[in-house]
Amino acid sequence: MITLARLVEAAKPDLVPYWPVPLPRVELTGVHVSELEDPTVFLYGGELLLTVGLQLGGLNGDARAEAARNYVQRLVDGGVAALGLGLGSGHAMVPDELRAACVELGLPLLTVPRESPFLAVSRAYWELVRQGGEAELTALLGLQVALTRAAAEEDAEPEIVRELSRALGTWVAYLPEGDGTPSSAAASGGELPAGLLAELARESARLRTARRGATGNIQLASGTASLYPVSDGPAMSGYLALGRSGQLGAAERHLFLTASTLLAARAAGQRRAAAERRRAEGMLAALVLEGHDDAARLLATQMDSAPLPETAFVVVLPDLEELATQPHPDGLVLERSGVMFVLQAASGPSPKLPKGARGAWGGPMPLRRLHEIRAQVAEIAASAPPGQFIRVGHGLDLPADEWVDTLVAHPGHLLETVRAYLAHRGQWEAAGREIGVHRNSVRYRIAQAKELLGVDLDDPDVAAQLWLALRGRTQAPPKE
Repeated sequence: MITLARLVEAAKPDLVPYWPVPLPRVELTGVHVSELEDPTVFLYGGELLLTVGLQLGGLNGDARAEAARNYVQRLVDGGVAALGLGLGSGHAMVPDELRAACVELGLPLLTVPRESPFLAVSRAYWELVRQGGEAELTALLGLQVALTRAAAEEDAEPEIVRELSRALGTWVAYLPEGDGTPSSAAASGGELPAGLLAELARESARLRTARRGATGNIQLASGTASLYPVSDGPAMSGYLALGRSGQLGAAERHLFLTASTLLAARAAGQRRAAAERRRAEGMLAALVLEGHDDAARLLATQMDSAPLPETAFVVVLPDLEELATQPHPDGLVLERSGVMFVLQAASGPSPKLPKGARGAWGGPMPLRRLHEIRAQVAEIAASAPPGQFIRVGHGLDLPADEWVDTLVAHPGHLLETVRAYLAHRGQWEAAGREIGVHRNSVRYRIAQAKELLGVDLDDPDVAAQLWLALRGRTQAPPKE
């Protein structure tokens, strides 16, 4: 920014301070020449106004004092930064009334010597503007180079945020979409406000919900800040937060856009890499589910992928579109005909299932045998109730005794109904006759049992192990 003192130094000897001396720090937006009594209608504010003082010509005594005060008052009200009086044409020296008005109202007063044209002062100002622009451009290029170098780092996001924070002189935080790790940096020598990232996460979620890609000034516990969306077109990459509000300067905007573009490019590259990785995982899952586990293991080795497990679960999710907003499931994922197949290593008694979804799962069992149950799990998944998963009874160890305990604890007659249903191989009429109820009652109770246990009672493995666990368990017959 060009100050009045810098302009005086650059314009020597064509501009001379008159009052006060030394000059205060006053920033200038331009140099303007006018002899109007009220030139402020043509000014934006912050200018050095040059005049020969025709407004005071022909006046004396109290009239000149009043005219000088009114004139200076209008300049102050209009935001003029300083007044320069050209000596010679109208006044050989500064009128006392003009000096008194400037002192009273606090408007810096300068003079332009008789032999100096106003144009010399204007040229000095614009030369400073040119020099400042070149210096700003040089600094800008240096900072952009620093940002670009930061983007080449392996862990680029924190480096980009750190360089932007240095350039803008305030804290900066980047909150990526999804489950990415936020990056933040404090201004030089400072510390991040306590709880900043948690506050920013809440505010960015609010803006995202209100209107995707919205920009907003936000009020935090530590003060006002700004949130800007980061995107590479249709895909939202996250939000970039700055520890101040208001518009950025021209150079700052360039730096911000550079950082935003680099972060968006990084996010786009990561999305492409994740998509390629998912396609590769889909190929491995497809080979396993078609019975070619040896080929899948060989391909995984060539892809430098993690070794495939010896035993695994297969999970089938029939509502692929509804899963778009959920985190990517653990394991190998294959998407086929609107259905998602997930192969998960058997690290526990059951797979990790997405909340709120529906489907079916089977296992754990050897990877080489998963293809045997693929079709059955997919068929059961298609009929699963909303929000529920049905276990298809193929696995190394089914909790049949736990199922029996669950049936015993139920207040209805589920235990005897399930036992009769299994004993008659799923025949409603025969099971109903044995326990003395209508077949529709049997059908209703079996549906209850399936929902309660989360398994398919018509699955041969489930039926066999549950039947063995039921043997020796008795329940008093119902009283009709």
